[in-house]
Amino acid sequence: MITPMTKLSMLIYHRDYKQFLNDLREHGVVHVHAKKQTLQDENMKAKMAEVKHINNTIKLLNVYGQQTTDNGQQSLTTELRNEELITFIDDKFAEIDTLQQHISSLEKEENIYSPWGDFPEKRLSQIQDNNWDVRFFTVPSRKYDNAWEEKFNAFLINELTGLKYFTTITSKGKEVNIDAEAFHFPSMSKSEIQSQIEHCKKEVEDIKTYLRNVSHDAIAHLNEYKKEVINDANFYKVSEAGESILEDKIMSLEGWVPTEIEADTIEWLSKEDIYFEASAPEKGTDNPPIKLKNRRFAKLFEMIGSMYSTPTYWELDLTPFFAPFFVLFFGLCMGDCGYGGLLVIVSAALIISKKFKDMQNVLWLVFFLGLGTIVMGIISGTFFGVPLLDVDIPIVNKLKGIMFQPEGLYSAFYVSLIIGVFQILFGMCLKIINVIKMEGFAASLSTIGWVILLLGGIVTFLVDGIGTPFYACMIIGAFLIFLLNGPINKIYSPFVNIGAGLWDTYNMATGLLGDVLSYIRLFALGLSGSILGLVFNDLAVQMSPDIPVVGTIVTIIILLLGHTMNIALAALSAFVHPMRLTFVEFYKNAGFVGGAKEYEPFKKN
Repeated sequence: MITPMTKLSMLIYHRDYKQFLNDLREHGVVHVHAKKQTLQDENMKAKMAEVKHINNTIKLLNVYGQQTTDNGQQSLTTELRNEELITFIDDKFAEIDTLQQHISSLEKEENIYSPWGDFPEKRLSQIQDNNWDVRFFTVPSRKYDNAWEEKFNAFLINELTGLKYFTTITSKGKEVNIDAEAFHFPSMSKSEIQSQIEHCKKEVEDIKTYLRNVSHDAIAHLNEYKKEVINDANFYKVSEAGESILEDKIMSLEGWVPTEIEADTIEWLSKEDIYFEASAPEKGTDNPPIKLKNRRFAKLFEMIGSMYSTPTYWELDLTPFFAPFFVLFFGLCMGDCGYGGLLVIVSAALIISKKFKDMQNVLWLVFFLGLGTIVMGIISGTFFGVPLLDVDIPIVNKLKGIMFQPEGLYSAFYVSLIIGVFQILFGMCLKIINVIKMEGFAASLSTIGWVILLLGGIVTFLVDGIGTPFYACMIIGAFLIFLLNGPINKIYSPFVNIGAGLWDTYNMATGLLGDVLSYIRLFALGLSGSILGLVFNDLAVQMSPDIPVVGTIVTIIILLLGHTMNIALAALSAFVHPMRLTFVEFYKNAGFVGGAKEYEPFKKN
């Protein structure tokens, strides 16, 4: 459900405005809508860019790990704060990038020497000191002339990728006319290059070690700095939300507070030197923020609903209505009670261990989804890919009556369609309540007509066939759809209403068919997961060698890898596709509007 909100209209003397905002932030329960232009101005963009910069810096520091070792270097980061600290860390990363680029450049130069093998630099220097010239050449292998060996003392050094690498040793000053390309080495010798590479690598490692030593302290300071930037951004956002009136002497500010704590907030405001009024929101003009308040089970699914959109203040919160369907759909898509049992065991163990305190809601959600998978897995009759109908175990034998039989494969197909029809009709019933809540009873008559025509028609047909009740539902439904779907107080309104009804009928006929057929995915995904599990079981048996110990090990490895992959794929599909059915088919037929802002009270981060 959506928590009722109270509107606060406040007038503050301009000189007291900043102090009042500080007090408002300390109180920490009033939501203030930010202006759209404020969120897009340069000041706000700069603050958000700084937050992003800080987050990226923290991520880079986390790469090196955190050490709490006390050393002389750590005192440097404790002396730096905020912009100075982040600039200092950025400079360190820039040094690493510069050094790594230099290392890459040096390695390219070192690779120039590689075709010549081990380079005897001292020996070459001795030869040159004794009035000999040593020259280096490359030439395509087919153009190499053996006569050069006699004429110019040519020595073949290497042959790679169609090129020959050779050197000539001649007396100083002798001209060497060879149809080959002279080879020029870098200005530094190979040993000098290698020495520089080692020196640069040591510098990089020293900087990384330093960052590793100071990262724990630096990250703590950066997190504090991030809080300050976010708090400044929030303060600026709220301060700009005020309107200046009466020749800039008075600031007008509008806020929202949950009605359940309205009395405490009014008592606090009474002590402030301001004028204020508390009132209920007005439909059509006000846009209160949304705070959802559901019971424990439905609350777990709020995170799923928020992925799509937040409901408006004037409509129904659909979270408690789609939650049971989501569990059912997830179980149908997973379709294996063994996989469901694994989800329940793992999530329960993590909940009991309390190691992931920030993820308790997610773990409880997985727990309930696992329970749904166990139930639907028993009905589908699979346990880690093993068909339970083929197993002769007393407990399993008692459950075989509710399992889908092999010849009843189409039953699962029809069950998926029936579930789809039920959820769509249920959504249309909710739409009636939604429309009445937002626009009044008259606006819901067309939807009521569709529910009578579809739901009433189906029920009367199943009970009594095509008889008087069935025709009554058709006539009443058609009357509401074609004549009471719009204004009825104008001469031309019947024609407008009939035209609108025809258009609505076309959309309903085409859309409803597509919506119902979308639920076939529940059957298809569950079937594909079961088949994959069965395939991996067969592979494990057939591919294991007939060696006592080795065969068992190979079987276990194939089973573990195969079922792990199948669980991952099935879980992903079982989460995504029910979410699509919820947001597209169910939300559409329930008349969901959405687009509201969540309740975020102005307080210190």
